[in-house]
Amino acid sequence: MRTNLKYILVLVGLLIFAGLYYFSNTKGTLNLKKANFSIENPDDITEIKLIASDVEVLLSKNSDHWELNNNYRAHTKTVFEFLRVLSSIDVHSPVSKMEKDQVASILKAEGIIVEVYKGKRVAKRFYVSKPSMNKEKTYMMMTRAGQPYVVRIPLFKGNLADLFTVNENLWRDRTLFDYQPQNIKEIRVIYSENFEKSFAATNYGDGTFSLKETNSDSYIESFDVEKLSRYFTYFQNIWFESIATDLKQLETSSVMNSSPFVTVEVEDVKGQVNKLRIYKKLAANEFDEFGKKIEFDFNRAYALLNENNEILIIQYYICDPILKEIDYFR
Repeated sequence: MRTNLKYILVLVGLLIFAGLYYFSNTKGTLNLKKANFSIENPDDITEIKLIASDVEVLLSKNSDHWELNNNYRAHTKTVFEFLRVLSSIDVHSPVSKMEKDQVASILKAEGIIVEVYKGKRVAKRFYVSKPSMNKEKTYMMMTRAGQPYVVRIPLFKGNLADLFTVNENLWRDRTLFDYQPQNIKEIRVIYSENFEKSFAATNYGDGTFSLKETNSDSYIESFDVEKLSRYFTYFQNIWFESIATDLKQLETSSVMNSSPFVTVEVEDVKGQVNKLRIYKKLAANEFDEFGKKIEFDFNRAYALLNENNEILIIQYYICDPILKEIDYFR
């Protein structure tokens, strides 16, 4: 009996040793050094590159935000969620010997290279498959290795590869205005076709406000202070829907050379100004659902932000709260 127990203990010990050797041996099928795609301490990440054959996305950490391709502000929540993805990657299984060479070849030729930096040091560098490669599986492989793996995120439903997008627009911060009311000094709303509806509202920072009639450049003595003070709170989380990338040259020129039907300018307490010009968008259909002839889209409009010539698409239901006319405050 004791001999059998001793034999069992020795056998268990050998199995444990074999397992440790299997996972740590550089020649093992599941070599942890070549299969460790997840990052530790995501707060230490300073830069992320997503490189495809024809485009590159660069996410750079600034003091209080992330930047996109050194040109735009990146959407903070999107970047934070992506960092969570990078820290949660789990290896499901190595690719079978039969498929290994083929998958590795496709990853090197068509995959997206992911580079994760901590300071100037490359913390991770690996390939990830594009969604078109396999709708049900996501493959990853270290750039200096030849063994690809099927990866996953626990409890995540969907194709993990979809999250590694090189579409710049999906990383963009779409904020138009996002102010705390106490940080706004003045708001100016100009209606080009109906100038008498235009106004300028000023917050003096001591609980008092003024309302100026732009048409006559004169101050309104009697107005609804509560409505005006509440108006300053509407300039939070105002965002655009998308970038109008599919416009033809003629349509682009038509927008750029026309006058906006309304311009909204917000000046903060530091003197910085954000200027949004909004243009009517032609309706896709000539008639509405009731058979009435329509010329312009009732749901969406074009817009230009500051001096950027990039045409944006905005939704009226998002921007309507800030598109007041002077009579609203009387």
